[in-house]
Amino acid sequence: MAGEPHEKTPGHDSVEMPEPTVAPLVLSVGMAMLAAGMIAGPAFLLVGVVVLLFGLGLWIRNLLPGKGHIHEALAEPAKRPQPIRPVVGKVQELRPGMPGYRVRLPEKVHPISAGIKGGLAAALVMPIPVLIYGVFSGHGIWYAGNLLSGMVLPGLEKLSVEELEAFNFGFFITGLIIHVVISVVFGMIYGVLLPTLPAIPQAMAWGAVLAPVVWGGATYVLTAMVNPTVHQGVSWPWFFLTQFIYGIAMTLVVVEATGLSPIVRGIVGGLLGGVLMPIPAVLWSLGTGTGFFYPVNLLAGFLLPVADRDLTAFHADWFAVATVLHLGVSVAFGVACALLLPKLRPIPSALAWGGILMPMLWTETSYSLMGVLNPVLQQRVDWPSFILAQFVFGVVAAVVVMRSEQIEVPPAGTGAPGGPPDKGQAGWVTG
Repeated sequence: MAGEPHEKTPGHDSVEMPEPTVAPLVLSVGMAMLAAGMIAGPAFLLVGVVVLLFGLGLWIRNLLPGKGHIHEALAEPAKRPQPIRPVVGKVQELRPGMPGYRVRLPEKVHPISAGIKGGLAAALVMPIPVLIYGVFSGHGIWYAGNLLSGMVLPGLEKLSVEELEAFNFGFFITGLIIHVVISVVFGMIYGVLLPTLPAIPQAMAWGAVLAPVVWGGATYVLTAMVNPTVHQGVSWPWFFLTQFIYGIAMTLVVVEATGLSPIVRGIVGGLLGGVLMPIPAVLWSLGTGTGFFYPVNLLAGFLLPVADRDLTAFHADWFAVATVLHLGVSVAFGVACALLLPKLRPIPSALAWGGILMPMLWTETSYSLMGVLNPVLQQRVDWPSFILAQFVFGVVAAVVVMRSEQIEVPPAGTGAPGGPPDKGQAGWVTG
């Protein structure tokens, strides 16, 4: 380097500083495009090489003698930092019982055994919805387990449905190992995370978490009975995501708009949630190439026959029906929540996190990853039963972990010098 930063240059009232440059950013973009070219194709590779070399050249140029530095003028003497005047004093010592003494949170944690017990208990109960689906759908009890083994065994996407429905000892052992290992790992994650997660307000736990699950589940069952065509056309993981967006937006208005009456809060919250709710559905339809109006037409299919109409095209009558239905249900649900939320019993935060939110995140992650890694298996999985199984796992694991023993975390420091042992001292353990 031509000189150290912040070094005052003789004869100038300035400081020598590194010259601003976009070279690191350009080099990073080139490296990213080069890596993406391994998947996207040779075009990305070529562009990545060009951008990387250009960024590298810019960076090398800044390292040449006499380059890469500028002289930054010093501030006026009156605006420069003044000398620090020391003040004789003493910092107050923190003692047990004083605010700020404990600097290690949370105060209590669950032992590793609690997470293992929760994971194993949930592993026993979690397959029940999937097995019930296999029996009633005609696939049998081995279908879901064989699909699960497809996470590590290659070639399962090439098997026929009949082959996936049959018992296979290798598939069974592989699926069982995957199921138990993942269950135990997630159980241990629950044991570590649940005590550390922030509390969820009562209204938010009901309105933004549980209510969308109930609404989404009821919609799934009703469409299967009333209109199987609409039922098969809906992407249910994305549908459940829209319910959560609605629930969060609606509940925030219902809880925060204290200056309005409950009915007005419900109407405003329902309208806001209804406006934001379609965003994931539209993104999904655009991403899959079905078009902007596909989810609108599916919604209209709740009341209108859809067999003889193009679901990807715009239909004015369907658009009007879908708009009225969407806003009507959104407002009605918002008003119902505004009236009922203050009267409902609180949901423990650990149960809301572990039994509802974390399974939803895991489901969305599994759906997205499978769509990239193995689209054939993604299409064969019955996602509503998969989602229900995740919720069963989350509830059971959260309940077991919540009811398990806890160990107090010793705070930092040793408390008062020379004092007797107390709960503020390191090494205090119970449970």
